Amino acid sequence: MEPLEDENCQDVFENNDQIFESDEEMKASLKNLCYGDLCMIGKIWIQALKVVLVGAKFSLIPVVHAAKPPEPPKKPPKMKYKDLPIYSSPHYDYKDYVESKDKCPDRNVKLVHRALLPHVKSLRQKSIEAYCSACCSLRCTFGDMRNSINDSKREFKKTMRDPCNLQMRRGVVAAGTLAGYLLGGGGGIPRRAFFTSLGALATGSLCFPKETDEIFRNVAYHTAKVALTLYNATCRKDFALRERLPCKDELPPEPKPRKPVCPPKK
Repeated sequence: MEPLEDENCQDVFENNDQIFESDEEMKASLKNLCYGDLCMIGKIWIQALKVVLVGAKFSLIPVVHAAKPPEPPKKPPKMKYKDLPIYSSPHYDYKDYVESKDKCPDRNVKLVHRALLPHVKSLRQKSIEAYCSACCSLRCTFGDMRNSINDSKREFKKTMRDPCNLQMRRGVVAAGTLAGYLLGGGGGIPRRAFFTSLGALATGSLCFPKETDEIFRNVAYHTAKVALTLYNATCRKDFALRERLPCKDELPPEPKPRKPVCPPKK
């Protein structure tokens, strides 16, 4: 065991918060602690007394605290010239601080943001272009389909209403009427009459639209008139239906003006 020297004892009793100056000194001292290093035992005893009596922090590992950066100057309030300080100039300090910030406009731009922004921008532009091209192609496709369907419908109607195809048009009306008659089977006479008339009406409006419209209006008018007559006879009422007005096409053409019999007087 080595004796304690006066200089070491004087260093022990100095106001020093840290027991060990480095990790290597701590490991070496703890190894010799069990073999009777009185200097180290004294350091630990003094630090323990400080913790109990004063409340100081007991830290076996040295901690290095970084210095805080200086705080930026705050914007001073407006003052009168009489209230301005003599030995300091807060307004000029704040003005210099603002000018120093303006010298570096990219001070708030992050490095990751600056590195990723071109790639993200190009990717967004490519995705928008692809989306617009896909939308345009879909619109063109739907437009072509709609135009083709309209052209097909127009050509079909033109073919089915062509006066040269009179036999085919009559055959289509007969086939529609027969299909309605077959679909209305098994439900009695009202069901068969309804489906038969529905098939004839559908095919007739396709092949003979004008004639079918006239027939439908006449049948509806006469059916309503008969039903109203039966109602009046049964319930002893006197309701009347307004007479059907002729269409312009049904009216005869206006006669040509006649020549005057007597010549006009001069």
